[in-house]
Amino acid sequence: MAPRKTPAASADAALRIEYLPLDQLSRWPGNPKEHAGGAIAASIARFGFRDPLAIDEASGRLIAGHGRLSVLERAHAAGQPAPQFVQVREDGMWLVPVTRGGSFGSEEEAAAYLVAHNRTSELGGWNDELLAGLLGGLDDDLRAVAGFDLDAFVREMDAQADSAPTLPEAPSEFLNDLIGVAAAAPQAQATPTPAAGGDAAPAGTPAQAAPVGPDSRDYVQVVYVVPASDRDLAQRAVKRAREQFGVATAPEAFMAIIRNYLRAQEVAA
Repeated sequence: MAPRKTPAASADAALRIEYLPLDQLSRWPGNPKEHAGGAIAASIARFGFRDPLAIDEASGRLIAGHGRLSVLERAHAAGQPAPQFVQVREDGMWLVPVTRGGSFGSEEEAAAYLVAHNRTSELGGWNDELLAGLLGGLDDDLRAVAGFDLDAFVREMDAQADSAPTLPEAPSEFLNDLIGVAAAAPQAQATPTPAAGGDAAPAGTPAQAAPVGPDSRDYVQVVYVVPASDRDLAQRAVKRAREQFGVATAPEAFMAIIRNYLRAQEVAA
């Protein structure tokens, strides 16, 4: 990579958008991100060029927008009309909105931002229920340009639900194993503990209590009944809570959901 240039004194003062000639924009060498060119082109054609490219002020190279740049270059070379928000110079060259004014302390830091700009979006994922509701309100054309096939998306959601661990049919069976251990505890306490010589312990000697549950906590069974139509939704919620909070059982996942909700409501959990 080229040596790092010293940024101008005002480079980091504020970000700004400038229109730069398409043929003067430089890519970051070795950019590892692949792009869905057709989907990007469809989005730009429908919505306009609303997301400016971004450059590292010190090197003058792109740190965000390589896929969009490629789409614009192909469209310009093919003689297509400039998309909305892209200006046309007198000689026909396109002027593209670019975010400027930001620089980094090193080439490595700029490269890390280039990766993070894409990776952080990937890591976020989707809320499937909210996404399905939003897509359901769009017509087929808008869903397509948004990059989703609703029917395929619903099939994928159903497949994920089918692969999730099946909860007991009866909600009252959620904690039966643990409750069975707890119910046995009083019997264990009532049984006299033999003394060292084999005789029963003297009256009044406390018996050893049997451990209750996997971590010696007391458990109580709480049953909430949901409509049959919401059973799959409840299963997905518990499965997601297990993954998100790193818990092993449905009861732990259920309590994690409750605590997370109470924290969101600013209620002490």
